[in-house]
Amino acid sequence: MTDGPILITGATGFIGGRLARRLTSAGLSVRAMARRPDATVAPGAELVVGDLGDPESLRRACEGVSAVISCAAITGEKKAPAGGYDLINADGIIALAEAATAAGAGRIIHFGGIDSGGSKPGPYLAGRRRGEEGLKAAGVPWTILQPSVQFGPHAPFIAAMAGLVKGPIVPVAGNGKTRIQMIHVDDVCRAAQDCLNGDSRLGRYIELGGVEALEYDDILDIIGRGMGKPKVRKVHAPMGIVKLQAKLLQVLPNPPVTPAAVELLENDNVAASLDGVQQEFGFTPVGFAEHVASHGLEL
Repeated sequence: MTDGPILITGATGFIGGRLARRLTSAGLSVRAMARRPDATVAPGAELVVGDLGDPESLRRACEGVSAVISCAAITGEKKAPAGGYDLINADGIIALAEAATAAGAGRIIHFGGIDSGGSKPGPYLAGRRRGEEGLKAAGVPWTILQPSVQFGPHAPFIAAMAGLVKGPIVPVAGNGKTRIQMIHVDDVCRAAQDCLNGDSRLGRYIELGGVEALEYDDILDIIGRGMGKPKVRKVHAPMGIVKLQAKLLQVLPNPPVTPAAVELLENDNVAASLDGVQQEFGFTPVGFAEHVASHGLEL
């Protein structure tokens, strides 16, 4: 890489904020992009104001950077601009990649996710795929990281599930057998940092999953135990009803589930191999049940 800073988009979010702190602690120069000039970013990082819906701001943010790490995305339609989250997850990602290319960035590392959409993806996964195809065509060397559902301090998924588990009965989409390969956010950030070095991971999709593929019902039970609730009562509902419910709940300030989340969990969210991270990066991710037992839910 060159000596320029590393631009991180979504630098106030769950992944981007954690990654920015990791890289600055390692002595790397970080440019943290946020949408507001008063945003709080990692100590030691340079704040730059930018928005994936504003191509000109992306060009300014990318000036002189050595690399770009793309962490920003929209999963809730309520937070999306007019026209839906596809404008950010597809058009915005393409604009970012084009800005990185024009700036001569050495690489872009983009956070997608394990693609569980199959041959007929829903609107969220279809938009994400379009963004990734445009990113690959932009010209900047690329790596696309595909983590499964993440846990760790203040993880949005865990907070949402804990909110459901607090109730007397937890509604479950489908039969509760969907498998998820939960992975800790720090393990994801470690992998992203490794991707800044060398060329062996350029031009590749890399799946990131934990050491176990847990059924959704089991994940709810682990969360329940972390909350001191020995038994989590569940009611399984047809997927179509849950999709409609998720759509209607978007009127709430902080809906417990989004249409994108339901789409992601409609099919197994697992990597091709349980030891893929070990094979690719040389370390073993922490297990979800083990971590919750020793650290709690970290809400």
